[in-house]
Amino acid sequence: MSLKGALRFLWTYLKPMGARLILLVSLMIAATGLRLLFPQLLRSLVDRTLAGAPLPALLLPAGLFLAGALLIQALRITATMLSERIAWGATNALRLDLARHVLGLDIAFHKEHTPGELIERIDGDVTTLAGFFSQFVAQVGTSLLLILGVLLFLFTEGWLPGLVGLGSFALNATAVLSVSSITVKAWSGIRASATEMMSFVEERIAGREEVKALGADGYVVRGLVAMSAKHWRLRRRARFLESTASGVTIGAWALSLFAMLLLAFYLYRAGSVTLGTAMMLFFYVDLLNEPIATIREQMDEMQRARAALGRLVRLKAVEPAITDGAGAALPDGPLSVTLDRVSFQYEEGRPVLRGLSFHLEPGRTLGILGRTGSGKSSLIRLLCRFYDPQEGCVRLGGVDIRQVPLDALRSRIGLITQEVGLFGGTLRENLALFNPAITDERIWAAVADLGLTEWFGRFEEGLDSRIGPAGGGLSAGEAQLLALVRLSLRDPGLIILDEFTARIDPVTEALLQTAVDRLLAGRTAIIIAHRLTTVERADYILVLEQGSVVEWGPRSLLARDPHSHYSQLRFVGREEVLA
Repeated sequence: MSLKGALRFLWTYLKPMGARLILLVSLMIAATGLRLLFPQLLRSLVDRTLAGAPLPALLLPAGLFLAGALLIQALRITATMLSERIAWGATNALRLDLARHVLGLDIAFHKEHTPGELIERIDGDVTTLAGFFSQFVAQVGTSLLLILGVLLFLFTEGWLPGLVGLGSFALNATAVLSVSSITVKAWSGIRASATEMMSFVEERIAGREEVKALGADGYVVRGLVAMSAKHWRLRRRARFLESTASGVTIGAWALSLFAMLLLAFYLYRAGSVTLGTAMMLFFYVDLLNEPIATIREQMDEMQRARAALGRLVRLKAVEPAITDGAGAALPDGPLSVTLDRVSFQYEEGRPVLRGLSFHLEPGRTLGILGRTGSGKSSLIRLLCRFYDPQEGCVRLGGVDIRQVPLDALRSRIGLITQEVGLFGGTLRENLALFNPAITDERIWAAVADLGLTEWFGRFEEGLDSRIGPAGGGLSAGEAQLLALVRLSLRDPGLIILDEFTARIDPVTEALLQTAVDRLLAGRTAIIIAHRLTTVERADYILVLEQGSVVEWGPRSLLARDPHSHYSQLRFVGREEVLA
């Protein structure tokens, strides 16, 4: 992206730190002013010495020179610390916005982008920006002020020194701008390569059990070596381009220094200037080298930052396909569920649900049966509004869910799947989902309501007991029990259980079924299952086949009808058909 666009984007996050920016600029101006006075002190010292001034008269400029050098270092350290605080404050705000933005994007986006890729963008790219801004704001700003001051002093001494200084600046600036711009694409490729490598590692580590079971360690190592080699080649090319830029600017500086040396010698021999003034002119031009070199280095850093920033801007520009509702409210208590001629497809021409319609009264339980690929999980995703149907309407409590704000909608829906999302932390944190407003009393009341008080006694430290990352140390059944408590604390109007007993041992399942019965009491529920025993508590049964309704009706009536699909599944024992 353009430099103007980059600065405009980042100013959004720098603007709240206006007071610190003003202080930083003030420190930079003070340090630059002192540096511009150094050659003046040098001229005074040299000319006074040649004029035979006594030693006490020479001590004043020498003392000022030493004091100024110490003060400049103090100002530089303070400015650097302040610029770091500004940079990290601004980029942390950006990191927070990006994380919030990514979490707000729909499921379709997350299916196309791995967690490793998104982590590299939110953390890696933003960290690159932080390093850039912590130096760029202070060093480039100071360098530009120093260049302006040097040129002003040179023109004060005469138009010839001024022109040499201006030519030196123009030559170096042209060199910097001409060679550093070619590194943008190189560093953009490096960031993309880093993202690809992070994504590869994250996916393989997540599937470590399958990798070990299949003996695919060699495949993982070979893939990582190939990606690392590609990353190294990209970095080598970018470093070569940077070295080329450095060589060009050093050559330009040497020519400028030689030109001023000749001019100073000529003016001194002609008697137009004193030896101190000649030395001052030479040191002023030499002083130009440092800010120009600093700007060149920061331009290289800026190419990395622009490459990272371009990726961040593109990420932030992604709009969620699922937008917030207009503000309609769901009724209190159990919610009715209505699907009105709903059709849905993930890909054009491959329908998953076809004209699906049914109505479930509030407080009732629906059991959904069907083979893999029949559309059961897609139906759940529509109810949670992870996707919107291409045709038809989904209503909860008689309200079109597209009109309900997403947070309000999902706060009224409780979903449990085979894989329960648990995090490294205490039981309290996992049950309350890190919400400090949920008290221990509420948690223990929910545990008691589900009849799990005795089971919770196995945790010796109570709610302070720690759980490993991703629920480490807990069985699948124990994780499901914690998920039930978590749902009870939210008090949803609709509960969805998606294959929640598929990986449960018989002992835990008995405890789980008791807790589920208590949780579902007085609430609307939808149960998706392969096991027929799982839906025996349902009031209604829905059988799906290839996205269409094969059978719908009260479970008790379907069980008594020997010709119904549900009855045949029960008595013939064809549970494998549903798998």
